[in-house]
Amino acid sequence: MSYLPHQVETSDKAYAVLKERGICMIAGLPRTGKTRTAIRVAERTKLTSVLVITKKAAIPGWHKELEAVHLSKHYTVVNYEQVHKLDKDEFDFVVVDESHNLGRPGKPTQRLKSVRALAFGKPVLLLTGTPAAETRLSYYYQFCLSPRSPFASHKNFYSFFREYGEPCQVYVNGRMQETYTKGLPTIEKTVKPYIVTLSQDQAGIKHKAQDQLHVVPLTENTKAIIRKIKKDKVWNDFVADSDIKERAAIHQIEYGGMLINDEIVLLDNTEVVDYLYKVFGDSSNIGFMAHYRSTVEKLRARFKHAKIYSSSAHAEGVNLAHLKHFVIVNSDYSGAKFIQRRDRITNITRTTPAIVHHIVTDGGISGAVYNSLSDKKDFTLRLYRNDRAADAIENH
Repeated sequence: MSYLPHQVETSDKAYAVLKERGICMIAGLPRTGKTRTAIRVAERTKLTSVLVITKKAAIPGWHKELEAVHLSKHYTVVNYEQVHKLDKDEFDFVVVDESHNLGRPGKPTQRLKSVRALAFGKPVLLLTGTPAAETRLSYYYQFCLSPRSPFASHKNFYSFFREYGEPCQVYVNGRMQETYTKGLPTIEKTVKPYIVTLSQDQAGIKHKAQDQLHVVPLTENTKAIIRKIKKDKVWNDFVADSDIKERAAIHQIEYGGMLINDEIVLLDNTEVVDYLYKVFGDSSNIGFMAHYRSTVEKLRARFKHAKIYSSSAHAEGVNLAHLKHFVIVNSDYSGAKFIQRRDRITNITRTTPAIVHHIVTDGGISGAVYNSLSDKKDFTLRLYRNDRAADAIENH
């Protein structure tokens, strides 16, 4: 069978929305088959030349899915960085995969401008598992790819924010600055008719990602380094001259490495890598995922057989369901990537529990980072527990 029943059902719904409104978002959790669902939407149209814009790591997956079904259209699959090289007149239908990457509030990015210049005026299908993991305001730039956006009356983000935003200012460099992080729940009511959801239950995934938290005790020596940075803002050749640098330094020190003056320094503390070796061992069916380059190097210095992945580069479009143990050692602050990377080990054929191991310590900031990301995950997952996107959550 080329298409599974849930893909047929979801693609029929999405096609109807696309035909009526010119732009549709399929909000489908990772591993639910969004790619093939989107292909069937394209195949249902009368359009002939389909452009798929996705992350570089996901391109092979798209080609594999396209080869698995009978096609009546011509498909071109590119990554976001190639969009500016394309001729907009070569395509009459645009699929934007991982569209949440366009949703950063504030001034439009060059990536957004390039995609919009190519897609504007054409039918657009958005694909994402995390449409607004960071903030409801993320919807604006995703839908602005179409002149039929539900926010089309707003010519720019700042006009949109005046109606749909909730002021949230912080004091920076002697003056108050807007953070553009809070949006009103009315945003979800506005986008509701444009969204079709696809949950893992619909896809028949029996073993969903389950989080298991590991708390690693730090030695007093490691905690002393962290205290010194907090107090003096200086440690050896490192100067924490901003809150961001301080947090990044502490987050790295917990795991035994540090980036100082663009040079990776492996520290003497080995609490985390010792714990990982004791609990998971070192074999090719174990995968460690880390955000910081210093942590990656610390892992490589200790583990010779385990697979080591980037929590950014491998958060999307990569299938890690073959791993026996999947361990997120540390991560960035992105709620979208947190959700995406958790589901790298799930798929419809998995027959064993999909345990995602998270490593935090008892003396740094990793626990607070994990809790913040878990809150963002819970916010996003409510979208899939309710068929009405407008009522996904009351407060964010």
